[in-house]
Formats: sequence, structure tokens, C-alpha cells
Amino acid sequence: MTKTRIKICGVRDHATAACAVEAGAEFVGIVLVASSPRFVSPALAPALAAAIVDAGAMPVAVLQLPIDAQTAAAAEAFPILQFHGAETPADLARFTAWECWKGLHFSKAALEAWLASAHTARLVVDGPNAGSGDAWNTTEFAAMNDAARGRCLLAGGLDPTNVADAIGTTKPWGVDVSSGVESARGIKDHARIRAFVEAVRSA
Repeated sequence: MTKTRIKICGVRDHATAACAVEAGAEFVGIVLVASSPRFVSPALAPALAAAIVDAGAMPVAVLQLPIDAQTAAAAEAFPILQFHGAETPADLARFTAWECWKGLHFSKAALEAWLASAHTARLVVDGPNAGSGDAWNTTEFAAMNDAARGRCLLAGGLDPTNVADAIGTTKPWGVDVSSGVESARGIKDHARIRAFVEAVRSA
């Protein structure tokens, strides 16, 4: 059975990053979008990214274009950039030094267009309101072929109680959670992070 990868997103501090990695997450997302309640300043993000690498996981910088000089400098500390705005495949062409991921609201046409792009390694497939924690109907996504789903992380509405069933239904490459492991908006709950990872591993 293929191991489902786990990304804990919206981590803002070293203790939570350490908890996520110790629990078994392979990826930890750091949001560099100032409008987000999970925003980490560009001044603090590189040290947090370095700590995640030292702990044995991969830090992912979550961005929206355009980015300012400070955010661009902070992104240098990350091996993976995840874009979560109105980017097009062509917009990612200049980021050849990184592995690029793209977060998007699911539609079959959009997914196929991004999968065809040479500049995108992974897609984070979310519901209509990314970052809200709202569940969405994954039936059409589940019906896509193995190769397509094998490049995607499922996001949106996942939590420790439903992620195992979601994996069984959609069989994605990975899962991405933020709101589903929080005690309040932007505040991660370490017990919920551990429970989420355990639920994924039980799927």
C-alpha cells in the first residue's frame, strides 16, 4: 500500500512545527501571505524553515503572487513553494529553483490544465473557500485517474475524524490540513495534530 503523505499547514511557531514532524508529517506549511490569520513574517520564516529541515521534514512556503522583496528573500529558505492565489501555469515558469505546488479549488478542467504544466509538481486540491476548513464534494475528484490523483494532496474539511474515510474514497498522494487541527482560527492544537497523523496512518 502506498503511504499517504501528510502536510500540516499554517504552522506559526517552533513548538508546533516540532510536534508536526515528531508526529510523522512529511511537510509543514508556513504561510507568507499577510492577509492570513496564519501569517508568519518574512523575518521569522527562514529560521522556522531551517528548524523543520533539521527535524527531518520539508518546509513549504505558501505564497500568493505578486510577492515583495522581503517575501522573495524569505522564500530562498524553502525547497518547496506552494502558490495559493490567481496564478497561471506560466506565472510559475520563473521559479525553476524550487519544487512548485499549486493550491486550487477543484474543477476537472483546472486540474488537468495544471497537471499538464511542466512547472507544477503537486496540486493541493481544496474546496471553494481555501483555508476555511469547509468540506466539499470530492466525488468528481475521486473519479479521476490514478495518475492525476497521484500528484495531488487533498485539502478542505479534513480533520482527525474523517481523514481516513477521505483517503479511502479518493486515494490521493497526500493530505493537507490546517483548520482541522486547530483549537481556534490560526491556533494549532498539538493533540489534534497527533490524532490527525494517527488517523492517516490507520487509513
